[in-house]
Amino acid sequence: MNPAEKGWLKEYIKFRGPHPIDLSQYMIKDEDSLLYKIVQPTGLIYGHPIHAPGIRHPKEQRWNSLSKMKIVLLESFIHSASLKVNSLPETASDWESYYRDTSKSIAEFYQVLDPQVSKKKYFFFRPAKRDDIRFTEKILHRRLFLKSRWDYFWASLFQNSLLFLDTYYFGEWSAGRFHNIKWHKDAIKMLLLKVIAAAAHANQIIEREERNMFFTFLNSSNLTKSQNKITKEAFRNGITLNDIDLRQADTWLLKKYVLELAILMIWADKVVSTEERIFLSDLANRLGLTEEELDISLIAIESFVIENWKEVYFLQSKHSFQVISENIVQRISFVLNQHKQSISTEIRESKELWKLFEKSKQQSLTDDEKEKMRVQLIDILKTIPAFVIIALPGSFLTLPLLLKVLPKSALPTGFRD
Repeated sequence: MNPAEKGWLKEYIKFRGPHPIDLSQYMIKDEDSLLYKIVQPTGLIYGHPIHAPGIRHPKEQRWNSLSKMKIVLLESFIHSASLKVNSLPETASDWESYYRDTSKSIAEFYQVLDPQVSKKKYFFFRPAKRDDIRFTEKILHRRLFLKSRWDYFWASLFQNSLLFLDTYYFGEWSAGRFHNIKWHKDAIKMLLLKVIAAAAHANQIIEREERNMFFTFLNSSNLTKSQNKITKEAFRNGITLNDIDLRQADTWLLKKYVLELAILMIWADKVVSTEERIFLSDLANRLGLTEEELDISLIAIESFVIENWKEVYFLQSKHSFQVISENIVQRISFVLNQHKQSISTEIRESKELWKLFEKSKQQSLTDDEKEKMRVQLIDILKTIPAFVIIALPGSFLTLPLLLKVLPKSALPTGFRD
């Protein structure tokens, strides 16, 4: 099976059939938080889909970037829909039927979003029927934006990031919500563009790169002429957060998405300055998000970059690994200090971990014991509500680093030095 070849979706569904989606592993009940937990590590929110949620295909390493991105998008759609059903399938054959029906629904969803989509020139076969998954294949191929040239970077980042909205609204649509999906999605796109314009105006100086970035986004947003004009005037005349109605981002997940895309626009250009941090704090506050949630979003983005450093080539010229490492260590340490009492309790209640701490005061631990300590400490970090919904960079969090960021008061007496 190769997503670069025709008929790949039918083969993928057969492969996927025996593998059910296990939502219980996430231990999160809130639908918005759960969808974020599933999709955030994929990179889709950040416009750079890398790893699909769920099962990995054994031939995945042989696929090109576009093929991998198709699977990320498909799996994100499937997982989004799975959060809205009353009961999930039980048998392998039922799961295969579920994956097939959901794949067909993706094509139907896009025809609702854009009734002219099946008539556009890039669909060479007859107007697709709703039960024709070949149409879904074409849709997934055409929705992704992949260009190698640097001048296409911002356009691809924005367009691919907007696909997260597609997966979100697909779940809502499959549950019978949002009757006018296109209106809602266009409103969020306008909101994003206005927030990006406000970020550019935050220091009263519009850099050439900021101007180019904004108009690249605007040109790739597919807004109507009137919407395009309103957004363009907002950028040229200057706009602040006071001028933006943020109420359209009316769910926690949409608020988180607006905040993180704003962070990425600022962060991908340079390290977040004091002035930009004030802007982001103001944005988070106006969205109804706490300062800690802002820090968690910053950690989420930096964790994604660190964990996928070899594949996020587009950011390597903007930041050094050392700078990102230092930033994330400071942020994690700050958040942990807000929860030092609960961390201390978790450490004391873990008998095996406590014994390893006590043993280490008397003699050196073996490599296996050190790894056990590292894994258990990461598990304790994951119990903190702030870290439940994001994917921490596990390979980056070495034992010495964990002992550095953990509050000293949470460690056993005698071990702290």
